[in-house]
Amino acid sequence: MAGCCSVLGAFLFEYDTPRIVLIRSRKVGLMNRAVQLFILAYVIGPAFLKAAENFTLLVKNNIWYPKFNFTKRNILPNITTTYLKSCIYNAATDPFCPIFRLGKIVENSGHSFQDMAVEGGIMGIQIKWDCNLDRAASFCLPRYSFRRLDTRDLDHNVSPGYNFRFAKYYNDLTGTERRTLIKAYGIRFDIIVFGKAGKFDIIPTMINIGSGLALFGVATVLCDVIVLYCMKKRYYYREKKYKYVEEYEQVDHPPNLSHLPPAPVVTTLSAGPDTPGSPTPPVSPAPALEHLP
Repeated sequence: MAGCCSVLGAFLFEYDTPRIVLIRSRKVGLMNRAVQLFILAYVIGPAFLKAAENFTLLVKNNIWYPKFNFTKRNILPNITTTYLKSCIYNAATDPFCPIFRLGKIVENSGHSFQDMAVEGGIMGIQIKWDCNLDRAASFCLPRYSFRRLDTRDLDHNVSPGYNFRFAKYYNDLTGTERRTLIKAYGIRFDIIVFGKAGKFDIIPTMINIGSGLALFGVATVLCDVIVLYCMKKRYYYREKKYKYVEEYEQVDHPPNLSHLPPAPVVTTLSAGPDTPGSPTPPVSPAPALEHLP
């Protein structure tokens, strides 16, 4: 028992300093520096966010169309708790699952998560709502898409990726306030929601129909301008389309014909078919009217 206590006391309360031997050898020095560089490259080179590729993200989104007083969220009514705990978004098998794997988000945008994890980046999760409110609310469904928002132009690669700086403040042993400034690289996810909703209304429909009919009149005017002023046979078409009327002098009062004698009335008497020898009464010609001034 005493031996164990002495060993434990020596382990806890004694301090051994290692003995440093300086070796002046190029071969040993190069081997030492090579090992240090290998360790440094291993620490700095690989992405620190490599394991984050399999992290998952739950997106909750609520929409509201105030004009129609319609609300809905991306977690659909038919999604159960059991399904929500086990599903991962897949465009083919699970298109309405709101849980996304980070690596799949970057992959669906056409980029590599490992490359983005080194210098950082900005990813956009787009949720599109296009709803026809004349149908049932169950047909109003979200559509997900992904794209990278930061530029990856190889010709203009100044300050690529995404990073930000933040400071940690503390007091040292002397009470002086100090700070540690950290430049952090990471992946930022922006959720962008957009869409439209519509419902049938008779008033806008009638306005659109009236506007369309009015445009027909504009088409007629345009065709007339082309036919009557631009085509080779414009003079012929213009002559056939328009009727020219000359002005004439309008007489306010009709002429007085009371001073003229009355015209004789000519009557022909016939009792039956003409018989031989029966005379035919003569017919007097009507006098011609004089030309009025």
